[in-house]
Amino acid sequence: MRRSIISSIALLALLVGCASTQFKAYEGRGNVVEGNGGTRVVVDGMDIWENGDPPRRFKLIGLIEDERPGGIIPMGQLLGDIVKKAREAGGQAVIKINSQSQIMGYQTSGFASAHTLGSTTRVTGSATTIAARKNFATFAVIQYVE
Repeated sequence: MRRSIISSIALLALLVGCASTQFKAYEGRGNVVEGNGGTRVVVDGMDIWENGDPPRRFKLIGLIEDERPGGIIPMGQLLGDIVKKAREAGGQAVIKINSQSQIMGYQTSGFASAHTLGSTTRVTGSATTIAARKNFATFAVIQYVE
């Protein structure tokens, strides 16, 4: 049991350390766009347009590509990490372009125990299997144009 807990913690630390969030600057003409509207959430004071885009003019300054494990903890940090990277690049808002996950494999953990009393042996145990996922997401970093 103790070995299972230690190996699970080691695996979690390894997976959390595999996150990658990169900004790539946009270079080219025609980077000012008139948006049509959509749905947004505000995270740490920054607009994140999840479906559609802002109903106003904006300038594309680059893309953020994110790759991370699909677990609860890494995915709970996704939007905060995106906002931080967008601010570092001079962005005022982001537009979600794509987000998908892929099953990379499975992890099984279990235990069993046996107790014998006289000629009777009782065995109990359990196991669980979870999918190990990897998430890939792309966000456009924008600045609002007045």
